[in-house]
Amino acid sequence: MNLQSILNQVLNSVQNNTPAGGRSPSPLNGLGGGMLTAGILSMLMKKKSTKSLAKAGSVAALGMLAYQAYQSWQRNSRPQAAAPAADQFAHNQADGEAHSRVILKTMIAAAASDGLIDAQERAMIEQEAVQYPQEQQWLAQEFNRPASAAEVAAAVGGRPALAAEAYLAARMVCDELSRKEIVFLSQLSQALNLDDQLVDALEKQAGF
Repeated sequence: MNLQSILNQVLNSVQNNTPAGGRSPSPLNGLGGGMLTAGILSMLMKKKSTKSLAKAGSVAALGMLAYQAYQSWQRNSRPQAAAPAADQFAHNQADGEAHSRVILKTMIAAAASDGLIDAQERAMIEQEAVQYPQEQQWLAQEFNRPASAAEVAAAVGGRPALAAEAYLAARMVCDELSRKEIVFLSQLSQALNLDDQLVDALEKQAGF
């Protein structure tokens, strides 16, 4: 299972397991795709609300949400800011793995900023990593040592479209903010060099 498939499965499962009210169900209800996906979903579903993350049911949907936020920011900027082309938010098979690696790194880091990764979830990931010594081992490493905001920015590599998607994914994971999450998101937006008005547009796109 490649990282793009894992990310799509995680986003789709969050969407399908989030009730209309947006409150998180039991983290172990309805999880498919083995212990690897279950570990990631368990981490995300422990949030008080998954309403925002449920909006992004796929990698393509996340990209579209970020693109719409960029368009809104561009329309309201004075002077008008340049926005990345729409195709920079669409990810084909060739670049999908690298993109999904950055988004998963960001999501795990965002969840870890509030101390949401516990021993049970680490064990789920490590158990699966034994059978799949590439992508899964990378995920296990991310769980064991979540990236800092600066490390996420380094992985983004100055790509504006990816920076917007990464911040949007992190904001959706954090949802109802704790003090630690506020600090992490502030550090992330600064590290990604995001304009304050663009951050506002991304926040609105996420439903805040």
